[in-house]
Amino acid sequence: MKLHFEIERIFEGKAFARPLFYSCPGGLRFQLSESGAVLEQFLTAFLKAKEICSDIFLNDTTLVACLRVHSGSNKFAHRPRIQALRSAGINIPSECSVWSEKIDPQQWFSEGEPEFWINVAFEAPATLLQTFLWCALTKDFAEIQPNPKCAVYLFNLNKQIMVFPYDDRGMDVVGPNKDLLAELYRQHHEYLLGYDRQTMEATFERAIR
Repeated sequence: MKLHFEIERIFEGKAFARPLFYSCPGGLRFQLSESGAVLEQFLTAFLKAKEICSDIFLNDTTLVACLRVHSGSNKFAHRPRIQALRSAGINIPSECSVWSEKIDPQQWFSEGEPEFWINVAFEAPATLLQTFLWCALTKDFAEIQPNPKCAVYLFNLNKQIMVFPYDDRGMDVVGPNKDLLAELYRQHHEYLLGYDRQTMEATFERAIR
């Protein structure tokens, strides 16, 4: 399976659009961290994300992970992240999809050279779900290791749903599987992000009655 093309097909080319919740209407946005010290915020976010994702990948033996790394002209910028993942117990198989996307010049950090997103997608055992969530949520916590310092997207392609923990504050869940999204809305209603709750209620309240 060419994961790049399968992800593009299922999510209609919007899987990596930002912000994901607004780019893919009809999804969910969860609040993760709360007040407290840095470690307390991180652990709260990790436990909430784990609880929600356990229902998304329930009874699945594999998942698809995609690492997304910002790069300048160096198209091998993802390699240090791979080393960090290995230290966390994640080994990227040789059968993976690697592709780059040129970033809009208006979003470049520097005008001196083109900038790209480098994506690495691969299948992994679902038992590594917690490890992927850890790596995703440490992105903005330099003091917490291991930390690959890249965006981590998680896909259940069979159920046609994806998860993006964009940082310790929140996590977007989107996809064409509206039945599963409605079930997640019902089960984890207390974790919905307050700012977007009205939008989600308009989508799902009728669906769960």
